[in-house]
Amino acid sequence: MKYYFKNELKRALFGKNAIISFSITLGIFIAAFMKEFGFESIRYISQYPTFDAIDAFLIVMSSTIVIVFPLLATIIFSDSYLQEKESGFTKFIYTRMPLKKYVSIKVIVNSISSALVAGASSLFMLIFLVVAVGIRNPQIASYTNNINGPLSYLLDSRGTRLIYALIIILLFSIAYMVTATLSLGISAWVKNRYLVLIAPFFYYILCGTIVERLGINRIFDFHLARVISLSRSMTKLTNVIVYPLLIFIVGVALFYMGVVIKNEKDL
Repeated sequence: MKYYFKNELKRALFGKNAIISFSITLGIFIAAFMKEFGFESIRYISQYPTFDAIDAFLIVMSSTIVIVFPLLATIIFSDSYLQEKESGFTKFIYTRMPLKKYVSIKVIVNSISSALVAGASSLFMLIFLVVAVGIRNPQIASYTNNINGPLSYLLDSRGTRLIYALIIILLFSIAYMVTATLSLGISAWVKNRYLVLIAPFFYYILCGTIVERLGINRIFDFHLARVISLSRSMTKLTNVIVYPLLIFIVGVALFYMGVVIKNEKDL
């Protein structure tokens, strides 16, 4: 079991899909930075009194990535179960370990790999900005003065501004993780790999359009990108904790029921 876990984790982290997801995620960050500032402006903005690395980082994190991240999260490892099932490899694995252990390993590896891809790419961008631009006195910083969400008080002190950025990275990683878990859960019920990968994206769009128009998000915000951004005063800390946890539980439950309850070992 330990060997299988290590092998799966290695396959997930260093596989082609993980590298592609990491590269695209980081590429989007760099493109957003180039669009808003450009490398030629680094020297200027590094001396600009009303702007610092945290301002730049939060602007980059609110770029195109908020639209496409569900797709980048699911391509990493979420379709691995369906691939193994199609190849017949699951029948071999089922003879080597209990179904519940197999489910646990899949969920853990999928969660770790997706979270690390998101965390590594966003942390790389933050380090670059901190080194290039620096962190300044928040009393004269401009962009973050418009952020009024939960934990925004951390932006009021130079010593805690970096902590706020690290929390954003953590939440970004969690968003990748729960989206990938939901996709993994769907893979136990859907035979089409492409549908497995894009289903969470359609759910995400649904929550930002129809659910938004119905006013449901005013009661409990189902717009994941907005929830993890911590930028709105209407966003409650309980919403930030409960919603990602809810998506994760649904994903795990779907995968467990699809693999264990349906008893696919006998299919």
